[in-house]
Amino acid sequence: MNKKLKNSSSKNWSEIRSVLFQSLPDELFSKENQKEWLTYHWNLVVGKEISGVSTIDNVSRGILHVGVKGKEWVSVLEPLKIKIMQEINSRAGESLLNSIVFKAVA
Repeated sequence: MNKKLKNSSSKNWSEIRSVLFQSLPDELFSKENQKEWLTYHWNLVVGKEISGVSTIDNVSRGILHVGVKGKEWVSVLEPLKIKIMQEINSRAGESLLNSIVFKAVA
């Protein structure tokens, strides 16, 4: 393919996730659905093992509160929270989270 044509044609393309995000109705991201949306993406971002031992409690003022089974998981997840937060914000297409707080639950 002609290099000039390739460069000019790619200027109008967007990432598919941003196009899909923009096409979804605003009601989907209301406060009532935010926890559901976060839970869905949390499971995708952290994977099966971590999602099996963690639960989204709530989100308040940009802080995601996550309950984890056992205090040993808190120390494992602490170093990963920035990466997790960046991925969730990327999926949201905005700065949805400022921090994540992990709390051990019985």
